[in-house]
Amino acid sequence: MAFAAVTLVVAYLAEDYLVKIRVGDQLKSTNNVAVSMAPYLNSSNSQLMHELAEDSSQKYGGRFLVLNKSGIVQVDSFSILTGQKIEHKEVSDVLLGPGDTSYGFHEMEDETGETFYAVYYAAAVVYETETIGAVLFADDIEDVVAITDDFVSVLIAISVAAGVVLMLFSLVFSGYIAKPIKELKTVAVSISKGNLRQRIKVTGKNEISELAGTFNTMSEKLENTDRKRSEFVSNASHELKTPLSSMKILIESLLYQDGVDEKIYKEFLTDINGEIDRLNQIISGLLTLAKTDSEAEALVLDTILLSELVYKSVSALKPIAKDKGVKLDYHVSNDLEIECDALKVMQAVINLVENAIKYTDKGGHVRVTLQRSGQNASIVVKDNGCGISQEDIGHLFDRFYRVDYARARDTGGSGLGLHISRKIALLHGGNIDVKSVEGKGSVFTLYLPLKTGETQ
Repeated sequence: MAFAAVTLVVAYLAEDYLVKIRVGDQLKSTNNVAVSMAPYLNSSNSQLMHELAEDSSQKYGGRFLVLNKSGIVQVDSFSILTGQKIEHKEVSDVLLGPGDTSYGFHEMEDETGETFYAVYYAAAVVYETETIGAVLFADDIEDVVAITDDFVSVLIAISVAAGVVLMLFSLVFSGYIAKPIKELKTVAVSISKGNLRQRIKVTGKNEISELAGTFNTMSEKLENTDRKRSEFVSNASHELKTPLSSMKILIESLLYQDGVDEKIYKEFLTDINGEIDRLNQIISGLLTLAKTDSEAEALVLDTILLSELVYKSVSALKPIAKDKGVKLDYHVSNDLEIECDALKVMQAVINLVENAIKYTDKGGHVRVTLQRSGQNASIVVKDNGCGISQEDIGHLFDRFYRVDYARARDTGGSGLGLHISRKIALLHGGNIDVKSVEGKGSVFTLYLPLKTGETQ
């Protein structure tokens, strides 16, 4: 009975885990389609909306519907419900609040009358911070159910075989065997209820102890994943709330004061515009971060001359440096060839150079150098700005971490640029190194593996 209970609990956990993965991936896909759909829905371009809906249906499977703010279907990838009003709870959740995404399970019947389960995913279509409609994605999860059923069948077969063996030895070793299994069951049930800190005490070197060790590893990974998710949601919420709160205070100051001087109006509106730019920067960073975190986001590799890529990156930022009064130059000591995703590497380089410009005062100097370092190409970004303390260097690449929050607000920093740059470097098998002295400046070095066969 104890082994059967453990089997059921593990099967439940496996099914719940697979369903959560599927729901998370498809909810993310729905949100990506909603982001792409926003300009088309705003301009009421039915043709482009329909093409995007059909392409998304072919890419992700299932059925995509685009609804306006009133819940009326504008486009149906199956071309059946166009013009009809959809009143599903998931649609109401994103159109009326409180969230931007929602999903729900629905029991359906096919043409033969057999029941199956489908999931409806809804994501708000936001254009210039206003919800103008929603994307509804419907897909079944029968493949997950089938995998779980196969998994349960395997577990049942294993449990039956193990039960026979256990019965032979239970008379002598019943107490020895029952205790760890009972503990495993207790911990599994506790974890299924959300207590992810539970662990099993591993003793000896046998099958039960190996199972307990594997179970503990799984529990630790689940706890770390849940902790990272909570931290990310908390940090993202805080970062998005801060500029909104600032804008609210500024707007209320204008609304509730009579006879405000035009100069003050312009000053407040300039501050509000700056906060909007900062909010857009944070959202763009979050979207980029979501793409780099997604396993489905494969690298588009191509062989390129790194000197050309770095030159384009530096050239794009020269107007910003000139406007701030910072000298920006570029030096190449080797014309190196690498295999990489050019767009992602360019983004990493731009993030590093732009960060150096932001934290270098007027009259300062930022120098970008491309050179070879062993089997790697190194892009060195050196500035003579304010520098970074040794205490802060260890946290530089954490999400949302900013060395000086007051200064970061002035420069528009979101705390995501360096994290994204290192993520891109790691995806290419490289890394980023940083050296800095407070008051004298910093040196960031992006290492990328050279193409195989590149000579000295």
